This record gives sequence, C-alpha cells and structure tokens, in this order.
Amino acid sequence: MPLPTGEEGSGSRSSRSSARRRRRRQRSESLEQRRRYMTGEMVWMVKKIRTCEEAAQPSDAEIARKEEVDQATDELEATSSALCAPHIRQEVVGHDSNAVEVYSETFRNEAEEDVVSSAPSSPLCEPRIQQEVIGHDSNGVEICKAIDIETFRAYRQFEAKFDEKLARKMKLPTLDGCISSSPADAELHHGRQHATKAARSFVLALSSSIGGKPLKQCSGFFIGWDESDKNHETGLILTSAHLICSKQPSLDSWLCEDEYAPDAEVIVHFPDRTTSKGKLCYYQKHYNIALFSTKVKPSLQLPVFNDNVNCGQKNPCTFERHHFMYTYGAAPECGIGGPIVDFSEAILGMSTPDSEGSFVPSSILLKCFHLWRKHGRIPRPHLQLKLSAIQYLDEAHIERISLDCGIDDGLIVKEVSNGSMAEKNGIRVGDVVESLDGNCITSLVELEIMLLDLSQQHLERGSNSDSKIDVELGIFRTRRRKRRTIKMTLKLTEEGEEVVRGYYTVTAPKAISSWVPPEKVDQGQIDIRANSA
Repeated sequence: MPLPTGEEGSGSRSSRSSARRRRRRQRSESLEQRRRYMTGEMVWMVKKIRTCEEAAQPSDAEIARKEEVDQATDELEATSSALCAPHIRQEVVGHDSNAVEVYSETFRNEAEEDVVSSAPSSPLCEPRIQQEVIGHDSNGVEICKAIDIETFRAYRQFEAKFDEKLARKMKLPTLDGCISSSPADAELHHGRQHATKAARSFVLALSSSIGGKPLKQCSGFFIGWDESDKNHETGLILTSAHLICSKQPSLDSWLCEDEYAPDAEVIVHFPDRTTSKGKLCYYQKHYNIALFSTKVKPSLQLPVFNDNVNCGQKNPCTFERHHFMYTYGAAPECGIGGPIVDFSEAILGMSTPDSEGSFVPSSILLKCFHLWRKHGRIPRPHLQLKLSAIQYLDEAHIERISLDCGIDDGLIVKEVSNGSMAEKNGIRVGDVVESLDGNCITSLVELEIMLLDLSQQHLERGSNSDSKIDVELGIFRTRRRKRRTIKMTLKLTEEGEEVVRGYYTVTAPKAISSWVPPEKVDQGQIDIRANSA
C-alpha cells in the first residue's frame, strides 16, 4: 500500500483528532446525564422511603391495642407458673367483599376461669401453631387457612416468654443441656469372621408382605422350640416387630403412633436358600419384638446368650425407649431384628430400627421370652416418664450434680406425661428417681428389668395382665433439695408406654390463653374449638 503524502497525512491526523474529541465530549455529556438521572432517582427514593416511614407510624388506636395485648400477656404470666408454650388456632367469623377472611375480635378474659387456677406446673409443653386444613391440591398436598398477623404476633410473644422460662429451668444442675454424653467405643473388628461363621447356624432372614405387596425385610434368630410340637420340627424365631409395622408416622416412639399388620404374610429364608412360611405367635409393642413359629432345618442350633452386658450403655435421645444399649455402626435395614454377637459367639442382644447401633440387650429379651413362655403375654408397668441415667453423663456434669445436689446415681426426669400418675404425685422435670420399691436404680436397663420382675410377680399371683400395680418411688426433689417416697398405682399393660405433652391455647387478637385440662389432651394435641366452647 502506498504511503500518504505530507498534506494528506496531516489532514488525516487532524480528522482523527477531531473525531476523538467529539467522542470524549459525547461520553462526558452521557455520564453527566446519567449522574443527574441517578441523583434524581435517589432523591425520589429518599422521598418514597420517608413517605413509607411516615405511613408506617402506628396510629393512636394501634398503640392502644398493642398496650391491651401487653397487659393481657402480663395478666396471663401472673396467673400461670408452669412452663408451657402457646398453641394457636384461628376463629374465622366471615369474609369481606374481597373474600378475605375476617377473624373474631371478641375479648375473652379466660384468666378468670377456674381451669387457670388449677394449672399444673409440669410437664414441659412445646409451642405449636395449628392450622385448619381446608382442602388438597392436585398433588394431594394439604391446603391450610392462612394465619392472621395478630394471632402470629401474639404467638411470638408467648414463644419468647416460653424460651425465657426454658432457659431458667435448664439452669438446674440435672438439666444442663450444654453437656452431652457419648457412647462407649468397642472393638468390633477382632474375631469378626469367626463370629459371623458361627452365627450362620441360628440366624435367618425374614420378609413380609400384605396382599402380595412387599412390606419389610428383616433378620431374626432361632431362640427355642415350639413346645406344642413334640417332634421338635417347629422352631421359634425372635425378630423385631418392625417386620410387620405397616405405618410409622413419627420418629418419637413415646407417642405410640406405629401401626402393625399382624395378618401380614411372613416368609422365613434359610441359609440354603429354601423358605418356609412363618406364623405370628406374639408381638409386643413397647419392646418392639415379635415371635414367629416355622418348620426349621435340622442344621439349626440353639444359640448361647450373654445376659451380663455392662458396657455399651448410654442415655437414649428423647425419642427412644429406655431399654437400649449401643454398639459401633448401624445395621442395614435387612439386619434389623438380627443378633448382636460377641467374639465368643454369644448373643448380646437384638438389633433395632431406632438410632444407629442400638440393640435390645439379652437380659431383657430373655425376660420377655420367659414371660411369654409361661403366661402367653408380656405386660409391663407404665411410669410415663422419660429418664436419663446420671452415671452416663460426662464427668463434668456428674461432678456438678454431686456438688449441688449431693447425689451420684439415679435417673433424671427429662419429661413427665401430661395427666399421668407421676404428674399428679408431684414429680417434676429435673427431679431424680433414686429407687423403685426400695431398690436403688443406676441405669435405664436396670429399671426395665425391675419393671419386668414386677410384672412376673404380679402374674404369678394370678392377677390379670391388664390391671393395676402399686409401686414406691424414691424421689430426690432437685428444687427443694429434699428426698421423698411416693406411692403410685401404675397401669400394667402390653401396650407401648406413652408420654405426651400438654398445650394451652392462645386466641387472637387479645392473646388471652386458657389452660387445657389433662383429660382433653389427646397425644399432645387438642381441639381448641372444643376447649373454648
């Protein structure tokens, strides 16, 4: 390409320079316009915010209404001493022109009712908002009525009060929640192959179905012969009642909401891959165990049990039963109901579907089996208490309880069932159960064995399994630092032990609550409309 001459080059450079100046001037003007626009926007937004703030200022009527709610809250606090949380339900009285729900504004001073004056101080209640289900969407999901803002604000006020009370209660030395316990470690690797080989002579697989539809797969083990079969061809298989559990709506075993299908078809699978039909002999809901009879192979052998297991104990979580011990690792679902075997090939317990590594120890399994063998049932007294053992707390927690209360052993009361005999006899959360019928208690498994012994003695006297039984509990009252012996009449039954919480209601918009009588509480839930009638 030829180079431009001097004049042509000079003119070209001048044109390019002018073009650059025009572009810089245009960018400057554009930036200035954007700056003025943004400044205008900010001024407009500040004005809008100020306008919203002025509009958000409460009127005199709203301030007076808030003062009424605060006053009602103070009156409620003055009339109740128990640690309970609010339970809200709305009362819809109509709809406005836009089909928006209209709620009742009737002021009910329920603090004047007699039920408040007799409010219990135990057990611990939990907060809950209950909404009315008005239908379902196309996917079957429930559609609930909306909660109005006044009711929700009242609920939050009572929730804050509840948290304050809970914090005060947790300062008790027996309820120090910042200290946790941990399971003991155990060596499970050494001798695994030898123990597994020996277990093949008594461990079986089981499967269940309802109407041809598979239900569960579990393990089980040979525990004895069917005494009605003189030829010793029919054996008894012990497994978890989880095998025939058709519905488990809650993880909390203490709510007793599990449903069972005793008519489910059960198949027993032998190691040689042959099968046999299993017949349900008995199942016990509290211990979640089941016994089946089936035609067994001659190669099956009766196992040896070790019922003196002292390690592997810890305090269960709030959803678990008292009769568990723990080992390292979780069993697969098909291993539920199978045996926990030590290195000497003895059965330590039966695996459960609850928390990781939990099992029912052999001491309880054998007690239950002998009760069923002799009496055809396994009843149990119901204390309706959730407990934890002092000895399985951390050392720092044990030391604090020892220094503050002067006790080193016993079972701490973590929860008392609403309306139970324990509640009526003044047992409160944080107290310590030290003895049963004069016998000291140091662990939860020890308590379970004592209760089964009481059941056995009761049945051997010829009493009915579904009846009452009298016991004496030695209680340390933590708040008063005093000991007390309480005589109680407990329910003896084969059903699962139930521990439920009570609730009281908060009505919008005045947030005046009323205490719920224990007899109106149904598994921790109450129909507020029935209570407010």
